[in-house]
Amino acid sequence: MLSHSCGPTDWLSLREAKKDSRKGDNGRVLILAGSKQYHGSLVLAISAAVRFCDLVYVYCDKENQAVVKKLKLETPNIIILTTSSALSSFLPRIDAVLAGPGWEENAKNRRMLAHLLKTKKPLVLDATALHIIDKRSLHKNVLLTPHGGEFKKLFGVGATSSSVRAMAKKYKCNILCKGPLDLISNGESICSNRVHHVGMTKGGSGDVLAGLCGALMADHNQPFEAACAAAYLNGFAGVRLSKKMGAHYSSQDLADELPLAARNIEKR
Repeated sequence: MLSHSCGPTDWLSLREAKKDSRKGDNGRVLILAGSKQYHGSLVLAISAAVRFCDLVYVYCDKENQAVVKKLKLETPNIIILTTSSALSSFLPRIDAVLAGPGWEENAKNRRMLAHLLKTKKPLVLDATALHIIDKRSLHKNVLLTPHGGEFKKLFGVGATSSSVRAMAKKYKCNILCKGPLDLISNGESICSNRVHHVGMTKGGSGDVLAGLCGALMADHNQPFEAACAAAYLNGFAGVRLSKKMGAHYSSQDLADELPLAARNIEKR
């Protein structure tokens, strides 16, 4: 078993964009998140994703027109799909999908999740998606991002280095278990991330991390490598904010700090 602690090298090891790249070459991510009550999850995931891949697609059906309206005010950097036919049309060109943050637990989302898993596309599953997933459908392109409580509910055991690795191996997937110590595994290697700040306990930090993971996977990075890099960068951004704001920063501040933190690593 290979083990290491997350650090700058994880970020620097990610795929670099080629100089002759064209729009879309460096990742197209689809985000399925949010609801009438929890639109913030979608906004925060988008805020992280738009900085780290070329194109961000968002699916919001007609039942969530209020969410769509808010998104159009929040950012111009997304392509909004509002019909199932549009979703079906664009899905083949998508490089990775994020599903679950702010979702309602309903039959429609269960069907959507089952369909996404059948495509075998790189897929980040967070929050509600973790509650409605059929574990038998998981595969090597899936990254689960539970916190400790969600991990225990999903797998029936507490989150430790050995259990995270064991569950990733058993279900042939990747797991980023969030906490004061992040534990990341693909079933073979295990990576831990201790870089955090207490200000990151605020609601929405996980949505930012999920959006970042989705963007990095869309940019043709393997789920395990993307998860290690994202966990470190998210924590590093929180530490940087703490030097300016103490613990008095929001999850939106965290998303905004990500590209600055990434640039700081790259310039070292």
